[in-house]
Amino acid sequence: SDWANLPEHLLDSILKRLVSPYHTQPQPDYIRFSVVCMSWYCVAKHNKRHRPPMLLIHTAKKGTWNLYNVMDGNFLDLQLKLPNKRFCGFSKGWLIAMNLNLVITLINPFFRVKGRKKRDASIIDLPPLDGKSGFKPLIAEFVIKATISADPILDANNCIVVVIYEGRGQLAFIRLNKDTTWTYVDESLCFIEDVVHFKDKFYVVKEGGVLFSSDITTQSISNKQLVAEGMKSDQLEKTYLVVLNDKELWMVQRYIKFEDGSRVTTKFRISKLNFDEYKWVDKKSIGYFAIFLGDNCSISVLASNVSGCQPNCIYFNCDYDRYVGYSKNRLCQDFGVYNVESQIFSKPYTTDAKALIEKTRQPPYWVLPTFQL
Repeated sequence: SDWANLPEHLLDSILKRLVSPYHTQPQPDYIRFSVVCMSWYCVAKHNKRHRPPMLLIHTAKKGTWNLYNVMDGNFLDLQLKLPNKRFCGFSKGWLIAMNLNLVITLINPFFRVKGRKKRDASIIDLPPLDGKSGFKPLIAEFVIKATISADPILDANNCIVVVIYEGRGQLAFIRLNKDTTWTYVDESLCFIEDVVHFKDKFYVVKEGGVLFSSDITTQSISNKQLVAEGMKSDQLEKTYLVVLNDKELWMVQRYIKFEDGSRVTTKFRISKLNFDEYKWVDKKSIGYFAIFLGDNCSISVLASNVSGCQPNCIYFNCDYDRYVGYSKNRLCQDFGVYNVESQIFSKPYTTDAKALIEKTRQPPYWVLPTFQL
């Protein structure tokens, strides 16, 4: 039989009958399924039923990170060994990081499980960004956010890395296997808050919700288009883009205030992009979905696919704040679960998880685990 070319829906049906690998550690059947061949691996990687979003939490040991399941309050009994860098993005299973020399690095954290042999292709260094903008005092936060369009190993020819950089929130990109230097977008497109790759285009949102799109296929971004106007607000906010169900583009605006030196999230405003009318439409519900909102990425899942996940809720995380910067001396406790319908906040972390975050004073990051041998 031609097992490698079985229809995807049959492979998906098989995979759904395997035990979920994320309660304690990857189950043997699930891992064996993943390594049969490339087509089976791709089905396992993209099957969201088996991939609850998890928090990457730094341990007290340098370069060692834990995976924490917010839904059941448990740590996985494995650790990841990662370089000492600031993580500014997560996409397609890869962390995007930068160091003090402005070198952007793609890291597959699940190729770097402590106690196992590290994969040779687990780290990809890109050319450094141009740091001549006078942003030296906050050089560790030179890149605000980053994303990629494709897996750099499985589809390198279509992998484009896009970053939001510097204090004015400008845009730069590089095409893997095609470019040797970064392309810097016209400075008129600035104060960008977030960037996502959706349906073969990159979408960037500015303060207030002004949305642009661009199809970066050549070393040009002259085809950038205004997609939607913003919405006025008299409150301090942070804006995120979220792809919901791989079909819709949503915007979440997080309203914050400062009390006694600490940042507090007060509410969320949720909008869905109407592609026909080119405008944002306010929504009072995200239905059966849940959104995991964070600095390095935002992830949506169908809540019924993830054990313990609450539907119509936003799981939000501590993140970098461009208004005051990030300091290891400032403990961020601005995290929780927001019920969209009731507008009630709750705290999701166990005592052990909160203690670890407080001890290391490192921000946690959302990731979507994929385990391979």
